Amino acid sequence: MRIILKNALEWSADKLSGFAADIGRQNEAVEAPSKFVDLAPTDQADKSGVYSDALEYALSRPKVSNIALTGPYGSGKSSIIQTFLKRYDRTALHISLAAFLPEAGSQIEKVSGQEIERSILQQMLYGADADKLPLSRFKRIRSPGLSATFVSIFVTVGLIALWHVLSQASTVVDGSFFDPIALENWRNLASFALATAFLWASIHHLYVASFGLSLKSISLKDVELRPASDDLDSILNRHLDEIIYFFQSTDHDLVIIEDLDRFDNAEIFVTLREINSLVNENAGVKRRVRFLYALRDDMFANTDRTKFFEFI
Repeated sequence: MRIILKNALEWSADKLSGFAADIGRQNEAVEAPSKFVDLAPTDQADKSGVYSDALEYALSRPKVSNIALTGPYGSGKSSIIQTFLKRYDRTALHISLAAFLPEAGSQIEKVSGQEIERSILQQMLYGADADKLPLSRFKRIRSPGLSATFVSIFVTVGLIALWHVLSQASTVVDGSFFDPIALENWRNLASFALATAFLWASIHHLYVASFGLSLKSISLKDVELRPASDDLDSILNRHLDEIIYFFQSTDHDLVIIEDLDRFDNAEIFVTLREINSLVNENAGVKRRVRFLYALRDDMFANTDRTKFFEFI
């Protein structure tokens, strides 16, 4: 008995020492300084919580809708935002225009305002799941799931039932198709019910899909007709209904926009401020939507800042 107890204690001691060694190696791996340092934004930039407290205060104010986080290039604005998002318990949409940043020797002026606005619109609309925006004119590819199998089965059965009903159209008209209304006539009654459901589902689907149709142009040989809205300068204003529909269908209440200041285009800030105002005034949006901009310090003169932001 003593031998068995001794062996059990030795086995337990070996296991415990192994666990202790593993924990020690993990702590050493965490605490050991690495000889490599990445340049990606970190979520440990605001250890004192001063900036996060300031952002939470701004987001709690009912009259604050446009917020600016300012600082020089490379001062850590993105890291402050990442750190704040760790404690932010609601849904935020992150928009970055870093893809338009110029290479060495190139000029920022080559990027037009329409290209910038198109990128903002795409990141906004394509950042949401396609199922949440079924009426959007911006269609996306959906991966077929398990529901696609049931839909295909329903379409096949519906087509067979519709063919069966149409092949006996004369009996449907005179009413003999439904006689008798009893269990022995289940084939005709089930076929009629399935055919009716299939027709209703098809018409409903086409009706809903028609909301996403838009006429871009009509071309007749050398003559092309375009809608007047196609010549508008602002893509965001042109698709304002899509933006409002986005906020009506999703729960995003904070939009973070970075790298917009690198293009020195104040008109885009005016457009975004107008859009923010229209979104918050829309009766279908039941929450306060706020825009947070990461900007350099000298983007606006001191007298112009209050035109765009309520909190800096």
